Amino acid sequence: MALIKNQFIKKLNITLTDCYWKIEDENGIVGGKSKIRVRMNCFRNKKNADHNKDKIGDFDFEFKPNLSQDADNIIKQAYDYAKTLPEFKNAKDA
Repeated sequence: MALIKNQFIKKLNITLTDCYWKIEDENGIVGGKSKIRVRMNCFRNKKNADHNKDKIGDFDFEFKPNLSQDADNIIKQAYDYAKTLPEFKNAKDA
């Protein structure tokens, strides 16, 4: 799972198209019943993301997980929640 969206690089004043955003492999999801903290990392493409190579940026957010028996797993919940945030409003599922 991941998200695809354009990313503006302020210090270079450029927009990279179709960057690959994925939850950080280690410590990307931390928390408990009342709050989950998520760190997503941005890469130029899936290949770089798969090898954790050349990270472009990151983004942190928090949400309250749904713990009901029929709820999606925490990772899916995190990506779905990210898409509700202004930073990821035009993101597509990868």
